[in-house]
Amino acid sequence: MKSQTPSCLMFAVLAIISASMCLAADVSIQRDGDIYQVKAVHYAATVEPDGCMPHLLVEGQEFFSSSPSFPRGAYLYQNGLLKLSSVEQVGDNVLTAKCDKASIQYEFTADEIAWTTTNLSDQAVLCLIVADSQSPIRCGGEGCAGRAQLVVADSQSPKRRLWLFPGRHPPGSKESRICASRGGTKVWGPWGQSLQVWEASVGAKETRKIVIQTNRATEDEVTKAEAVASSPPPPPPTDPVGPMWNLKKLSKPPVTFPAEGFEAEGVKALFFAGPPFQGRPTRVFAWLGFPKVEPGKKVPGMVLVHGGGGTAFANWVRLWNERGYAAIAMDTCGCVPKGTYGNWDRHGDGGPPGWGGWGQTDWPREDQWTYHAVADAILAHSLLRSLPEVDADRIGLTGISWGGYLTSILAGVDPRFKFAAPVYGCGFTNEHGFAGSVAGLGKERGDRWMRWWDPSSYLGNASMPILWVTGSNDFAYTMNALQKSYRLPKSPRTLCLRLRMPHGHGPAGEGPKEIQVFADSLLKGGDPLPRITGQGRENNQVWATYESKVAVTKAELNCTKDTGKWQDRKWEAAPAQLDGKGKVTATLPENISVCYINLFDERDCVVSTEHEEVALQK
Repeated sequence: MKSQTPSCLMFAVLAIISASMCLAADVSIQRDGDIYQVKAVHYAATVEPDGCMPHLLVEGQEFFSSSPSFPRGAYLYQNGLLKLSSVEQVGDNVLTAKCDKASIQYEFTADEIAWTTTNLSDQAVLCLIVADSQSPIRCGGEGCAGRAQLVVADSQSPKRRLWLFPGRHPPGSKESRICASRGGTKVWGPWGQSLQVWEASVGAKETRKIVIQTNRATEDEVTKAEAVASSPPPPPPTDPVGPMWNLKKLSKPPVTFPAEGFEAEGVKALFFAGPPFQGRPTRVFAWLGFPKVEPGKKVPGMVLVHGGGGTAFANWVRLWNERGYAAIAMDTCGCVPKGTYGNWDRHGDGGPPGWGGWGQTDWPREDQWTYHAVADAILAHSLLRSLPEVDADRIGLTGISWGGYLTSILAGVDPRFKFAAPVYGCGFTNEHGFAGSVAGLGKERGDRWMRWWDPSSYLGNASMPILWVTGSNDFAYTMNALQKSYRLPKSPRTLCLRLRMPHGHGPAGEGPKEIQVFADSLLKGGDPLPRITGQGRENNQVWATYESKVAVTKAELNCTKDTGKWQDRKWEAAPAQLDGKGKVTATLPENISVCYINLFDERDCVVSTEHEEVALQK
């Protein structure tokens, strides 16, 4: 092969320089105060001082949904909107935005926008693109159900694309569209009244690049979009006759299969047979582990239900093994624990994807996510209690976030559990942080979702003791919905409501000592948590009585003066007095809107009174 001559090399260099100059010429970035205005051949976009991209117009058509506070079009989310307050232009067509938890590099070309998100924190960050399906927008592609206005195409394939088409155009104009084509991990919606979301999950200390293409739609795409948008909606599925889940059938131990290629120290990987999905058999992945068991003796067990973004976690199983319990943790979204947080690999024989099943409401009910997730947990319970090392009469249940939601349903569906401990999750979804997702389904679908899948439909049947663990400012499962949930069961309840408890897997949701103490007291004969026996208020004096086998060492009054969104209220801890005889009292500060009392025992475990909404005058 001949070597290149200097002139050839020069032409190659000039070609590269020429291409770069053309690229820069196709894009202009102008700063208007603190806002960067981007103009390209096919689109215009803005990047604002918080690092968000609230607007994307293609051929004059707006595609993003944004408000002054939330949502913000395209933005980062971690327990709330991440504000990337340091925004600057670092190249002809490049902007960067940074904060202490994450950074974005926006790169603009003639018909694409690519942004590279780097997660600097130890918790997953979500990169979200939010579009309004009532803008109005037509749809096309696979995955549309009924008279959808927005397409979710290939939402569960590895490509996870989202195509959007605007619906109104000036006379003589051509259709434009965007395609969120690369880097996404999930497409979901509706959220709120009409929003559709393309999501890319970025794990702790990871970097992910996502790409949006903007250009004119082809005639085939427009034809398909119009056909789907004008098609009549399918008839809604009918309510079940009798119980939603056949407990007699699900109580039989499922068939198990080897899980080759999955290894974790001290635990065993396996698949078990799940309920059919779209007419085909399914397999559910699980980790199973045991403590050291003396010959002839049996140990208590735990069923562990992960939450949103999670999967079956081996560490969680080992945690309970170390506490002396057999434990099983199953995936509830048709995935296996390979990949990254929030972006786990789907199994070829997996069931429906989570969470909430908002886009599945017109599917047959036996194909919807909540049906499968609850059935999978019941089957895992049946498998665990069938094992010779396990005492079938001493098995408990705990779940985190969406897993807490599932735990709240399971408590009313599977009476074989000896206790349930939902963490964060509860019922009355139409009244907490996911209320917009229910409302966005429309009245018939929303009512049906609540009737079929909300824990409030099942909690009244719960017969086992329940421990409710959450935080005062949980972003999803708010205190109003939590209270209505824990008042439904007739069985004993214990509340653990810590101020500003973080939301997540790992130590946050798996580690609270109250869960272990609660389990030990019911399954191993340990000393129970303190028990609230009464509470009340007289003017600005609040009190509670309690019983405890271990010393209660501290008490505090938790209160807020704020009203409005529960997630945003500012809570303060004030002193409370223990009389040494099983009673605690406290004086309310002025203008308190909500209050409750926390007791701390010598193990640093917390139990809480119910919160009370009050109206005091200065």
